[in-house]
Amino acid sequence: MPIKKKNNRKRRRKKEDELLLDDNLAAEVRDSEAVAEEVEDDDEFISQVKQFEKQHKNSTIVNIYELAGKPKIFLNINAGNNRLKKEFDKLISILDGNGIIIHFHNEYSIEEKYRFLVEEVFKQDVEKDGRKNHVTFIYEDFHPEIMDDGEEELH
Repeated sequence: MPIKKKNNRKRRRKKEDELLLDDNLAAEVRDSEAVAEEVEDDDEFISQVKQFEKQHKNSTIVNIYELAGKPKIFLNINAGNNRLKKEFDKLISILDGNGIIIHFHNEYSIEEKYRFLVEEVFKQDVEKDGRKNHVTFIYEDFHPEIMDDGEEELH
């Protein structure tokens, strides 16, 4: 084999080796950048967890009834719509004053609304941390089979 061809092969092989090294180096750089991004993401996540723990360190869990100041509950639901409506409005006002919002997407009887409030919402636990927070309860979240258009949800 002539010397010129040998030198060309050597040069070509050297060039290929250099390209391969460049590709490997580029891959290593990409891998190290990806690792650096993961570390940054991990650091950010850990920072967020620590911030969350700090914010909630002094909080306690209370139920809505306690948070509302344990208001008197009118037990005679069959006393008539006017009386029950007054009692419901009174409780809604107390809850609103404590940042607790109750929503009904559909129309329901005053008896059902009052029952929902007293039997379901008052039993819900929330975090009390000294800050003025708002909590919203939506009837249909508790009763998802009742759709906004009156149709039942298919399971």
